[in-house]
Amino acid sequence: MASEYRRLVAALASKAARLGSNDPEAAAQEALKRSLAHTMSRAAVEFYFQDDLPAGVPPPEWRLDQLLAWLHGVLRFVVSEERARMSFRREVRVDDMDALHAHDQEPSRLDRLIDDQQQRIVRECLAELTDDYRTVLTLRMEGLKYADIAARLGVNENTVATWVRRGTRAAIDRIRARLDGGVSLSGAVRSQE
Repeated sequence: MASEYRRLVAALASKAARLGSNDPEAAAQEALKRSLAHTMSRAAVEFYFQDDLPAGVPPPEWRLDQLLAWLHGVLRFVVSEERARMSFRREVRVDDMDALHAHDQEPSRLDRLIDDQQQRIVRECLAELTDDYRTVLTLRMEGLKYADIAARLGVNENTVATWVRRGTRAAIDRIRARLDGGVSLSGAVRSQE
């Protein structure tokens, strides 16, 4: 299993690099770690990524294409988190939401399906936030600086910074809960079959 595992990590690291990760190996390891924490994906990883398939062992509930879609989705989420952490540290101006993701030149049908599913989840989770959190996060995504947001909303910059931090944390918590709570990327693949 060690050689298959190394090949899987190498493939995920290569994909993470194309997605714009600063540390593709760490992103690949984190995506695999999160996938192994999920019961269904763990069974599929253990079944499909062995040197020799065990005789007489029934295949897992997930097919290989479902597992690969799951791994790809988790990897994209890990890279998105990494990029979000970096953008908040550097106070980078974001011109549009697409700048947060480095897309492959020609996204496949699976990539588009995963993107659509992720965007829907993010939109729904943002809609659940309080008006203050949703407003400041939207203005930040439009590229406004804290001072500009504070002036527009009539609050001080510290309040804006607090709302951005708390709103981001609330959005991430909601998104994680949705992904862990059964609204998974694999569900999107199943519904398309």
